[in-house]
Amino acid sequence: MGDKFVNYRALGERIQQRRQQLGLSQQTAAEKLDLSTSFFSRVERGEKVASLETLIKIANFFEFSLDYLLQDSLDKTVSDNLQVEVAQIFNDKTPEQSERLIKWFKMLSDNIDRLT
Repeated sequence: MGDKFVNYRALGERIQQRRQQLGLSQQTAAEKLDLSTSFFSRVERGEKVASLETLIKIANFFEFSLDYLLQDSLDKTVSDNLQVEVAQIFNDKTPEQSERLIKWFKMLSDNIDRLT
C-alpha cells in the first residue's frame, strides 16, 4: 500500500460547501466551533492542518462523517465508495427525510429481485 496524505484542499472545499449550504459566514461557523476565524478560514482553503479532535468537531457540527470529509485521502474500495455515496445522499437531508430514505432503501432491498 502506498503512502497516503490528507488532501486538505478537498477537505476544506467540503467544509466550505457545507457552511455555505447552511448560510453561515466563516466567522459564525468559527465561533460556533470555538475556533479563530483566521484558523477556520485557512482550514477551508486547505492551508492549515487541523487536529483529529478539531476534524471530529467540524464533522459533528456540519453533520457529516469523517470518511466523507477525508474521502480524497482514503484508499478506495467498492465498500468505501458506496459509503461515501450514501453519505452524500444523506448530507443535506433533514432527520425526517433521512428516515423516509431509509424506509425506501429497506423496501428496495427487500424487493431487489423483483425490480430487475
